[in-house]
Amino acid sequence: EAYLASAVCAGALASIILCPMEETRIRLVTDPTFGNGLLDGLPKLLREEGVLSPFKRGMPPMLIKQIPYTMGKQVSFDLFAGMLYSVLIGLSFIPQKEIALEVEVGAAFLASIVACLASHPGDVLLTATYKNSDDSNGAGFGATIKKVYDEGGGFSAFFQGLNARFLHVACIITLQLVLYDQLKQVLGLPASGS
Repeated sequence: EAYLASAVCAGALASIILCPMEETRIRLVTDPTFGNGLLDGLPKLLREEGVLSPFKRGMPPMLIKQIPYTMGKQVSFDLFAGMLYSVLIGLSFIPQKEIALEVEVGAAFLASIVACLASHPGDVLLTATYKNSDDSNGAGFGATIKKVYDEGGGFSAFFQGLNARFLHVACIITLQLVLYDQLKQVLGLPASGS
């Protein structure tokens, strides 16, 4: 439970930090004349639309993306590592130290699948939110959910583009978690799940 609460807090904090940057990034992509990058785009966005503007539009989908992503990544990594150690040590005479890297890579890859599945609907909604940011009707986040559902063919609309995201995110998460676990061990902490 403490791991889950930590992951929720980390995901929420990341959302607060990422929200203005994500809106700036989308603006820079959709309007090349908006700025040269984050350093001039973010201040311009905040000047033109106000400090709270990125949070009004982007915070709900960012939370729906980031919290499940962080929970899926961190918590499932520890669970998968523990399960893999139990199975491999129980089936083999190989010492734990000799299977540590294999367990880390396997658990990290499985965690990446969980993180992708858990956060992809939020990613779809985040994209739709910013894609429809020019709508002046101010319909809100509920209308964005309805629009994605209605125009995308129902529930499956929230998983469009998942294959590409699996490839991209699986590589990133697997590398992050293996490095995380290796660095923990270098600092004298036990491997995750051991």
